[in-house]
Amino acid sequence: MIQSVLLTKLDLWGARPDLVLLVVLVWAGVRGVGEGAVWAFIGGLVVDLLSGGPLGATVLALLTATFLAGQPWGRGLGSPTVLLLLSTFFATVVFHVVLLLVLAWTGYGLDWVGVILRVVGPSALLNALLAPFVQRPLIWLDRSLRRERFAL
Repeated sequence: MIQSVLLTKLDLWGARPDLVLLVVLVWAGVRGVGEGAVWAFIGGLVVDLLSGGPLGATVLALLTATFLAGQPWGRGLGSPTVLLLLSTFFATVVFHVVLLLVLAWTGYGLDWVGVILRVVGPSALLNALLAPFVQRPLIWLDRSLRRERFAL
């Protein structure tokens, strides 16, 4: 609801923060692909129900991006923050490309070059820059959930 109501008003050079995508990608990095996929499915379904696009398009795009973001590729090559930025950037690009492919397949007319330059690129950059700010509360949540589980 926050994304659909409040964040649609925020526009930075064609990019809007995608809170569902960010939370799912970061959660997959914190807790693994399995938990990220569960939230990708739930979040994608909610976004699809609130949007005018084809049902399942966001689910498919989120699941694909989550799978990529939750992989251990590149670990050990740089700091965790750099890896988070790169992972979020590329997973956001993949998310948008999958979503665009589904839209094109279902008959939506697309200006591919325009969409990639004006939406995908800026969104990937914005999401990458916001990822560390989303990661902090999710790490706190992960630790709280682990402590609570062990306290029982």
